[in-house]
Amino acid sequence: MSPSFDFDPVEWITASSIGPPGDRTFYVQARKDGEYVALVVEKAQIRSFADLAQRLLAEAGVTIVPDDVDSTLELHGPVQPVWRAGQMSLGTDEAAEIFVLEAVELVTLEPGTDPESLDPDEIEPATARFVMDREQMTAMTAFAAFAVEHGGRERCQVCEGLRDPLAGCMGCPLTNGSGPKRI
Repeated sequence: MSPSFDFDPVEWITASSIGPPGDRTFYVQARKDGEYVALVVEKAQIRSFADLAQRLLAEAGVTIVPDDVDSTLELHGPVQPVWRAGQMSLGTDEAAEIFVLEAVELVTLEPGTDPESLDPDEIEPATARFVMDREQMTAMTAFAAFAVEHGGRERCQVCEGLRDPLAGCMGCPLTNGSGPKRI
């Protein structure tokens, strides 16, 4: 059984990635009392988190702008993930002063394993709960939205398709690609 975590409140938290565009691994990493915890997450989970966080903050009158990106939110290494998140949720109090990010471990079984034959503790997913204030939430959201989401592949200036660092534009007819031009 994997360990669960309850950082209430976190001292520091981020959502970031490691690796070159097209081959990145995404993480949520938090610290409390000097203990770092890193969870592997999917890019789509970071994107959904950033979108929902921006909506929740906007309801509180906070708009995320590129100037909010804080370079101190880079991952602290070496990154040692404890488990992969299967589900993530984000909530806030009525005044949008306190935010809670919760993650549930993705539990996978070997093919052919009958879950009924296992001890329930063996398949019980671990959980992580990260409680943060509005300032921490704003910083994490800005970093996730701008540094992580825009840290991927460049877009072609002609067709807006993704550019491969080695092969050039993927799909642009004007740059010898194979896709339709978008205007």
